[in-house]
Amino acid sequence: MSSAHVLGQAVIGLTAQTIEIEATISNGLPQLNIVGMSEHRAKHSRERIRSAIEHSGFKMPDRRIVINLAPSDVPKEHAGFDLPIAVSILIASQQIQADRFKGLCAMGELSLTGEVRAVPGLLIAALACEQRGVTLLQSNQAQFGNHASLSRCLGVHHLSDLKMPLKPLTTSPRYSHGAPASPEVALDEIKGQSAAKRALIIAATGGHHVLLFGPPGSGKTMLAKRMLGLMAPVTEQEMVELACIQSVTAGSIPGPPFERPFREVHHSTSAAALIGGGSPPRPGEITLAHLGVLMLDELPEFAHAVLNQLRQPLESGRIDLSRAHYKVRFPAKFQLIAAMNPCPCGWLGSRRPCRCSVEHITRYRNRVSGPILDRIDLQVEVPALDPATFFQEAPKKRRHEHDTAIDQIKQARAFKTRRLRAEPQQNDREALDAGAKQLLLQAAQRLHFSARAIEKLIRVSRTIADLDCTPAVSCKHLEEALMLRQN
Repeated sequence: MSSAHVLGQAVIGLTAQTIEIEATISNGLPQLNIVGMSEHRAKHSRERIRSAIEHSGFKMPDRRIVINLAPSDVPKEHAGFDLPIAVSILIASQQIQADRFKGLCAMGELSLTGEVRAVPGLLIAALACEQRGVTLLQSNQAQFGNHASLSRCLGVHHLSDLKMPLKPLTTSPRYSHGAPASPEVALDEIKGQSAAKRALIIAATGGHHVLLFGPPGSGKTMLAKRMLGLMAPVTEQEMVELACIQSVTAGSIPGPPFERPFREVHHSTSAAALIGGGSPPRPGEITLAHLGVLMLDELPEFAHAVLNQLRQPLESGRIDLSRAHYKVRFPAKFQLIAAMNPCPCGWLGSRRPCRCSVEHITRYRNRVSGPILDRIDLQVEVPALDPATFFQEAPKKRRHEHDTAIDQIKQARAFKTRRLRAEPQQNDREALDAGAKQLLLQAAQRLHFSARAIEKLIRVSRTIADLDCTPAVSCKHLEEALMLRQN
C-alpha cells in the first residue's frame, strides 16, 4: 500500500480553512473513492480527475484508490479540490516525486483534457497560505494584481506541467488609482439642486447615509451616481478587500477592484439576495457594495422584511449569517443612498396636482420603518427642476463645480487628520460649544429625537465643521445639520 498527503483550501464566505487530502492506493478492484466530500460533488470530481490524468501523459492506477478530505465536517462545495486530489494520486502512484510537493497546498479545477482552471476564492486562499507560510499551487490564469504580500504562489497551466520544475505565478501590473472622475460622475452635469449637492459633499466627507426624496425626474438617481466621484481613492488595503470579494463572486462585480463599487438594487430584490446566503454562502448586495455605494431607488417599494435586514449592517458595517451548517461574517461597510417619492403618485409639493389622499400618503411613507429612517443621517428634499434652469447653457469650463467640491473634501479630510492627531481622545460630543449644545437640546425635545438621531446630528455637525476647517462645532454647523434632516 502506498500513500500521499497534500493540502487544499476550503473557502467559506471570505475565509479559507486548510484541508488535508490523504490518498492511499491498495490492492483491489480499480475504483476511485472520495470521502469527506458530498457525493454529488465527488461524482463530478472523479470523472474530471480520471480523464485529466489520462490526457496528461500519466496513468490512472488500476487499483483501489481512496481519497480522504479532512476534516470531514467542513463544507467543500467548490471544484478547487480537483488539482490537490490529482496531485495526491500521482504522488501515491510514484509518477511524480513526493519531495517536490512536500507541504504543498493546491487549488484548481481540472478540465477533461488536463487544463488547470481558476476557481472562486483563489485570492483568499493565496492570502491564507501566505500568512501560514505555505506555498500554493494554482492555475496560472489567476490574476491578483501584483500584491506585494503574495510571494508563495506557483502557477501551472496543465496537469502535465507537474513533470517539469514549477514556476512562480506571473502577475499583472500593480493597480493604479486616484484617476479623476469622468464627466458622467461630475457634479457639473446636474443643473440646480444646490442643497442636494451640498448634502453629497457632506456625505462623502464624513461617510454618512443619505435619503433623497422628491418628485419623479428631479434628479435623485443622477445625484446618487455622482457620489463615487466624490469619495476618496481606495487604499492598498481596500484594494485587497475588494479583490477578495470579487474573487468569491466569480466576476459578478464589473471593473477592476481599485474602483469603488456602485450597486443599484431593484426593489424586487429578495432578502437573501440583499444580505447574502445560499449553500455555499455567497455575498449579497450589501457586501458587493462594500467600500462603495448601495443605491436603493423607490425605497418604499421594497418589501418591509427586506428593508429591515439593513438595520444591523447600517450600524456595524458587517453582516453575520448563521445557518444550520455554517456561520459566516461578510463585510458591509457601504454608504447607503436611498431615493423615494413624496407620495404614491409622486407629485406632492410640485407644480402638478397630487391625487393622493392623506391616508394613502401616510400608508406609503410608513412602508419605510422608523428604525431605518433613524439610521439615515441626511434626509434631503430634491425639488422639481424649473424648466428655465434646465435650458440654461452649461459653463464653458466644465467640471469647475466638481473640482471645487473635490478640493473642499480633500481639505476637510486633511483637517480632520490633523485634528485627530492633536486630540486623539476627544469625541465629537465634546467639540460642541455651549450654544450648539443648547440648540441641540431644544431641537431634540421639540422634535422628539432618539439618542441615535442626536448622535448622528452631532456627527454630521462635526463633518460640516471639518469642511469649514473649524475645531469647534458651532450653532451654524448644527443648524445646517438640522436642515439636512427634514423627515
